[in-house]
Amino acid sequence: MIQSGRATLTVSSSETDPSVVTDLLGLEPTRVTKAGTLRKSGRVADHHTWSVDTGELSNTIDDQTGSHALRALVALIQPALGRLPYLPPDCEPRIWWSAYSDSVQGGFVLPADLAASIGTLGVDVYGTVHLDDPEDPMSDAAAGTSGGSDG
Repeated sequence: MIQSGRATLTVSSSETDPSVVTDLLGLEPTRVTKAGTLRKSGRVADHHTWSVDTGELSNTIDDQTGSHALRALVALIQPALGRLPYLPPDCEPRIWWSAYSDSVQGGFVLPADLAASIGTLGVDVYGTVHLDDPEDPMSDAAAGTSGGSDG
């Protein structure tokens, strides 16, 4: 089952300055990257990125669905409800959701009320479930093996 997760609303744009996104949505971003910025990968950003991020959030006793971070993001961006359609045409809003499982199946629940709330925002959700714990000393990656045989 999902144990924790992280969710981000990102608006990418080719021309619209991130400050315009801030003004239109009425939200302060947690991160802004302008086109032309050198990324950690060594590549130069070819577009602007404006983001509001929850940071990593663990499940709560009341919510064991694995969707805690996604629910927290939806609550965080509620002031922008109804404003996203008014972003300029070069702006592309997306919700990114990463979840971390304690099993190899990575099952989660997307409660109907949360799905409905996301639907009112009109933004697609791009999700990833991470099945391996990279800090687990027994995992293949931490042990330096690929899981295959040597010969």
